[in-house]
Amino acid sequence: MGVVLWVKAASAMSVRKDEIHQQSSAPLERSPQQKLCPPGFYMEEAIRGSAPCTDGIDYTNHSNTLPSCLLCTTCKSGEEEKNRCTPTKDTECQCKPGTFRGEDAPEFCQKCSTGCPDGKIMVMDCTPWSNINCVDQESGTPAHGEAPVPGEQP
Repeated sequence: MGVVLWVKAASAMSVRKDEIHQQSSAPLERSPQQKLCPPGFYMEEAIRGSAPCTDGIDYTNHSNTLPSCLLCTTCKSGEEEKNRCTPTKDTECQCKPGTFRGEDAPEFCQKCSTGCPDGKIMVMDCTPWSNINCVDQESGTPAHGEAPVPGEQP
């Protein structure tokens, strides 16, 4: 009797570890206890099954038991849509031309510098992800352009 109880407790512990691992891994795996909806669907209680997300309106990007799909992101002012929202993928936004999202302030797009400071030359144009890149004209040492070229309007 003591052996049976020990085996029962040990098997319950291993099942418990499996459940915890399944809950923390993404995307989630289907478990025998709970049916999961695939990406692009959500759990509709009324039908006790999966219902689809609406293209361009909402999405789910992992297997889930969510009671509704997640609303698609709307790009902020100063951003443009890089990839539209689909039932399985949220909208991807990027800064409009002439602006960039800096590491120091990723919440909004900043205006690109118009040129390099005196004694520096531009080695990389502004992209949606970084400002222009300037290097020292003589030593080639990198320096980020923040001062406008003399005589040029920012």
